Amino acid sequence: GIGATIAISTFITTIPFPSPQSSEEIASTIPATDLGSVNGFVISSDGLTVDGTSVVADKKMGFANSADKNGGYSDSAITESGGSYALHDLPSGVYKFTVTYPDGIIQTIDNYAVWPSSSSSYVFEAN
Repeated sequence: GIGATIAISTFITTIPFPSPQSSEEIASTIPATDLGSVNGFVISSDGLTVDGTSVVADKKMGFANSADKNGGYSDSAITESGGSYALHDLPSGVYKFTVTYPDGIIQTIDNYAVWPSSSSSYVFEAN
């Protein structure tokens, strides 16, 4: 009972965990040939471009041939005048995009593939 619980909690507290790396540290260790980029626009429901919108890319997992097969990488951008955004040097893999409009509406896109040595474009349109 109690002795086992104490032993387990003592064991858990003595396991050294590496400090997590920042996204910049992760990207700096990946060959440039394994990085991709995504750019595009954010458009409102009435068809106008939206500036000041947050676009966040969270890597969920790498591909079988990715240099970094792990998830955990994240990058973000704020749309500029004209509603444009650009995310460069993303490690290849599968991403979830979260778009937060200035009025607080949140839109997500799951399972977006970022391919190595390539650039893709995505237009986010409010519903």
